[in-house]
Amino acid sequence: MAPPPPPPPAALMIEELVEEVLIRLPPTEPASLVRAAVVCKPWCRLISGACFRRRFREFHRAPPLLGLLCSSLFTGKDADIARFVPTTAFCSPPASRRHCRAIDARPGRVLLQYYWGANVLVVWDPITGDHQEIPGPNQPGHTFSWTAAILCAGAATAGTCDHLDCYRGPFLVVFMGFCSERAFICTYSSDAGTWSDKIYTDQPEEFVISASKALVGNVLYFEFKKSGTALRYDLELHEMSVMGLPPTHSTGYGGAVLFATEDGALGFATVREFKLYMWSRKDGHGTQVDAGWTQSRVIELETLLRSNSISASPAVVGVTDGIGVIILRRNELLFTIDLKSCEVKKLSKDRFMYNALPYMSFYTPALGAACTGEGSSTGSAGA
Repeated sequence: MAPPPPPPPAALMIEELVEEVLIRLPPTEPASLVRAAVVCKPWCRLISGACFRRRFREFHRAPPLLGLLCSSLFTGKDADIARFVPTTAFCSPPASRRHCRAIDARPGRVLLQYYWGANVLVVWDPITGDHQEIPGPNQPGHTFSWTAAILCAGAATAGTCDHLDCYRGPFLVVFMGFCSERAFICTYSSDAGTWSDKIYTDQPEEFVISASKALVGNVLYFEFKKSGTALRYDLELHEMSVMGLPPTHSTGYGGAVLFATEDGALGFATVREFKLYMWSRKDGHGTQVDAGWTQSRVIELETLLRSNSISASPAVVGVTDGIGVIILRRNELLFTIDLKSCEVKKLSKDRFMYNALPYMSFYTPALGAACTGEGSSTGSAGA
């Protein structure tokens, strides 16, 4: 049978115009793409296609904040729960993992640890529910504090990955811990399926590892809570160094977080007495506390939060990389502030919550057979 004739030029032009409109739908509202996909079969095929997903990510560049991965501590059979708290109308069905705590989140992936102490880490996609268990590294004796980060394999070499389409590709896990008053790092490669040899650096006695960490280019930063310092790890050179944090570094209730700024610098945020202090620093190896840091912004929070009946200063628990949304907590209340629009959103109340990580990812529907009318939809997938 001869193939069907190509569509007339006018039809192709209309399809191109439709695509140009649809890629401009806001990525922060994934439901709008789903609604557009059910308008007609041609739109459904267009939106479900790999080409459209790639163009959608390229157009918007920075993945949106879809929610927070919150770890809550319970007693009894539930133990720890890693729970997805949506920041938009979107919420995926497999939205929690029992007996786990969230350690790190990068676009499309979350790194979990089993609560019961098994030396196993879990790489999890909270949108699809896909997960992969990996063995933890052999830790030196007396390792009493550690954290880890999940990265795409291209993060090891600056400029080799735009992080728009790597969420299902090879990944790295960077494990950092303390042993005998020294910090050590080793990395796991999903391609090799093994951990690298450990490298060590000296570190002052006052160290408590924070959940805060940031990736800037191919350099990963880990914050220490008490010493006013951070560990800088070059993924390409496999070198570590200790650097100072800004002089307003808070060791108290106001919290402190590292993040990547929109212009590719290292950012730092902390709250003191209802004021949000934000700093930035271009990469360097200075070890002085204030070397290279520039105060970029001070925001009065009391006016912004007055309508939320917050009577005491909140704590900063996270800042999204590159899109300017800060996550604050006051007792049981969790909320976000858009630093561009100053919009405040209440998210959740949970008196057992002890950790909240921003989850940023593109989401476009994968409607499968629904595009052709040959059956029910095969579901949805993150992208």
